[in-house]
Amino acid sequence: MKSLLFAQLVACMVTAFLFGQATDGNLVGTITDVTGAAVPGAVVRITNRGTNVETTATAAADGGYRFNNIPVGRYDLSVIKPGFTVVKESGVTVELNKTATVNVSIQVGAVSQTIDIVAAAAAIDTTTAQVQTSFTAQQAKDLPATSLTAGILNLSLLSAGVASSGAVGYGTGPSVGGQRPTNNSFNIEGVDNNRKDVTGPVVYVSNEAVSEFSVLQNQFSPEFGHSSGGQFNTVIKSGTNAIHGSIYEYLQNRNLNAIDQLFQNQGLKTNPRFDNNRLGATAGGPIVKNKLFIYGNFEYNPQGLNSTPAGGVNAPTAAGYAALAGTPGVSRTNLAVLKQYLPAAAVGTDTTTVNKAVIPIGPIPIVSPNFLNNYDAVISSDYYISERDQLRGRYVDNRTRGIDNNSTLPAFYTPRTIDSHLASLAEFHTFAPNLTNELRLSYSRFNQPVDAGNFKYPGLDAFPNILIENDLNLQLGPDPNGPQSTILNTYQWTENVNWTKGQHTFKFGYDGRKLIAPQSFVQRSRGDYNYLNLEEFLLDRAPGDLGERSVGLSPYSGNQIVSYLYANDSWRIRPNLTLTGGVRYEYTTVPFGEQLQRLNSAASVPGLISFQAPQAQKTNFAPRLGLAYSPGKSGKTSVRVGFGMAYDQL
Repeated sequence: MKSLLFAQLVACMVTAFLFGQATDGNLVGTITDVTGAAVPGAVVRITNRGTNVETTATAAADGGYRFNNIPVGRYDLSVIKPGFTVVKESGVTVELNKTATVNVSIQVGAVSQTIDIVAAAAAIDTTTAQVQTSFTAQQAKDLPATSLTAGILNLSLLSAGVASSGAVGYGTGPSVGGQRPTNNSFNIEGVDNNRKDVTGPVVYVSNEAVSEFSVLQNQFSPEFGHSSGGQFNTVIKSGTNAIHGSIYEYLQNRNLNAIDQLFQNQGLKTNPRFDNNRLGATAGGPIVKNKLFIYGNFEYNPQGLNSTPAGGVNAPTAAGYAALAGTPGVSRTNLAVLKQYLPAAAVGTDTTTVNKAVIPIGPIPIVSPNFLNNYDAVISSDYYISERDQLRGRYVDNRTRGIDNNSTLPAFYTPRTIDSHLASLAEFHTFAPNLTNELRLSYSRFNQPVDAGNFKYPGLDAFPNILIENDLNLQLGPDPNGPQSTILNTYQWTENVNWTKGQHTFKFGYDGRKLIAPQSFVQRSRGDYNYLNLEEFLLDRAPGDLGERSVGLSPYSGNQIVSYLYANDSWRIRPNLTLTGGVRYEYTTVPFGEQLQRLNSAASVPGLISFQAPQAQKTNFAPRLGLAYSPGKSGKTSVRVGFGMAYDQL
């Protein structure tokens, strides 16, 4: 472990100018005159409409210019060259993880003359083989799909090549390019937002706080990794020079929905309870105009539902319980527990047999409480220290409070809590117009305990999980998944650089992550006892279906270290032809808990079988190659082809 930490330290020192996962976008183009000849030395200036921050670049010998790591948003672009008229294009859009192309033609004339292009044409990516779809803040708020559970992640289903997994395959999210959902990667402005245990995001960002959302589907450059499926990236809104805010509510409830015909056939005139309000507020603006900005969002989402067990539950009637009390051979302990938690059925509709006694049973109504309250907060700050330096801070907080109703009977319900947080700080520095650097530090935490309550079963140290299958269809006991706990702490350090040299744009990167993940879960730690019928349970026979209990609740440590290295060259062979090539290297240590498998070596038989700890893979090199061609000089069409390789995630 010491040698690994030393290797990581050396890697961080060597990669002081390395490029990491994109958190912004790029803007490129070619400056030409009316004859199509390149105009070198032209000054290209872009101005962010929201913050009024200006950035300049100079066209190279071939007329090409490039802006790297530009915050997403809308910009006004102007081109200035002595002896030529000034050309201004308004409303150029820079999208997340995308390289937009804006070619500009200028004509001979006085600098005092200006040609204004009021509405800039849609800028497309003509320089990479990357396939992606981006969604704006307006789409995140207004499209109906975002009102569902997964929020903005549902927007990805509107992309070609992205489909619902149909509950097939392990993992969270859609299937991208036919791959399993476990191969998806979730990020917030390039910061790792992946749950290492069951996949999916650690935190969610409310729709109102989303500035832009993108999904990379295929042929992305080696700066993107961790997974070969969809790369989901969310950008959080920033403050601007204008003070702005909003108050909003999404409302769904039983009174707005038509009554299902199935309910009407049963004589019901109202819908079961379903009340889902999502209400919140936002505020943003400048602390120091043109320099320091802040934005905040708070959202409260209470959900009230009804819970009813599937298939219905039967119970003995009052007469049935009385008959059981006088039936010989019945376990008084088991019968007392059953009567304590399972109320008698009002009407007997069927019978079951216990030690030759006929016991009337019937359905019992279970309409149990079920609520879930979500509290979500987002804070973002942006500080433009100078033309060369800027700081970006982000914080996302999710808290869930509700009822754990995974047990059948409401008497066994327990409180449900989930807490998750993500914080990041990024520093961007411009060494020269063609050399930029980013240092990013982040931390995320996920904490979800599953409590089995403090229920007592006489003679046992824990209340078991009991199933009485064929006649009662009853699960008796607390949440079958409890007790367990999951804590995931992820520390991330990324050092980035983007260097443009002539017709080449080089990217190199290091991304290091430290995961501290103490967890506790052992299957059947309280004991699982599946009885075929009530008779087996009350006569205290061995369960006819299943009877198992594990020994104790032992902790598991998912602690591990992850190191990613990558390099890429984007070679602009011609203004309309770009070749990209790179390689990514991934090294992931074996989780500490799995390393304990080395203790099994005591069971090894020389020459026959040997047991040892799993070994980390050390040769995970993933090459990437892409070609982008834009016919003509308009920059309105792009033809892409590429090859990529990736490694599966555990």
